[in-house]
Amino acid sequence: MRQWKSGNFDRQLVSSAMHPFLPAHAAESLLSVNLEHLWARGKRLILLDVDNTIVKWKSEEFEAPILEWVNRAKQLGFDVCIISNTNHLERLERIVKFLGVETVRGRFKPSRAMFRLACIKYGHSAAEAIMIGDQIMTDVLGANRAGIDAIWVRRMEGEEFGGTKINRMIERALTGGIYRALVIPEDHGPADPTHPLPSDQPLVKQLVRFAVVGGSAFVIDTTLKHIVLRLIHVNGVPLGTIVGEAVIRDFPRIFGHALPEAAAFPFLGGPVSFLMIFYTYMLNRLWTFEAVGKSDKRTQLRRFFTVALIGIAIQNVIASLILGVMPGKLLVAQVLSTVFQAAWNFIGQRLYAFQDRRA
Repeated sequence: MRQWKSGNFDRQLVSSAMHPFLPAHAAESLLSVNLEHLWARGKRLILLDVDNTIVKWKSEEFEAPILEWVNRAKQLGFDVCIISNTNHLERLERIVKFLGVETVRGRFKPSRAMFRLACIKYGHSAAEAIMIGDQIMTDVLGANRAGIDAIWVRRMEGEEFGGTKINRMIERALTGGIYRALVIPEDHGPADPTHPLPSDQPLVKQLVRFAVVGGSAFVIDTTLKHIVLRLIHVNGVPLGTIVGEAVIRDFPRIFGHALPEAAAFPFLGGPVSFLMIFYTYMLNRLWTFEAVGKSDKRTQLRRFFTVALIGIAIQNVIASLILGVMPGKLLVAQVLSTVFQAAWNFIGQRLYAFQDRRA
């Protein structure tokens, strides 16, 4: 799991484009949220997310400290309201009944609807409310849209809803920008400040460097494939034609309608792409993502190969399909298929291969 940082956020440290995604505070968990401090700040309404904030996804088994926190909030005089996007209303009703709180229903977060309904229900202004949740794209964004401060808590360990996983990918892409606005307490610094996490690095800088590495790899890759497929001849016949005809003859069900060059592409082009893995691995590790901290190099290489091999499959399948429709257009097939491959590789390398999983 990626490194977590707690503290307050200062919006003046980042551009206005990041403001909708910035929480007022980041906390290790719900239990790290100081209720007395919230009360002193004039907060009177606590809005709580459910899954992976106060209880694990699909679960109804609350940890005792969580129950004590909710009860203490009520004892201090806070109104507590559940704000959840769940479609499992029966489970939600059991949870609110068990906790002795209430909920509101409206358009899903990040819509402002449920936030506003909660404020109306309890008669509090947006300034008197605080949202606590584990997701930037729903809890924090929705609260900010409603003019409510948000506390972003580290999600509980365990499985998540499929749609939430998509939100997490967007969240990770935003994390570097979000953390640039974080005012970290003096006693809570990064584990390895000399080597920040890949997702803490500016996204634009990474994209530019990735493009430079990918562009140079594309030129090398395309040149080598052109040489192998077209310029190397055996008895006056291009190697791509010889191999393609053999592939069509041996695998007629798969390549029966393909032209020789298209059929040969996965077999002759694939190994060339495989060689480019080592080239791009070294440059992206050391330069693009600067992932040279405490991470296990073997783990990074294994993850990188997983991403890259899937990328090669994507490129070669798309290139073969294009060559089947546009015979002889090797360069066109290379360019279009490489665009899809590059998008996959950047996301996979940034969020998986070179993403430090330290706690």
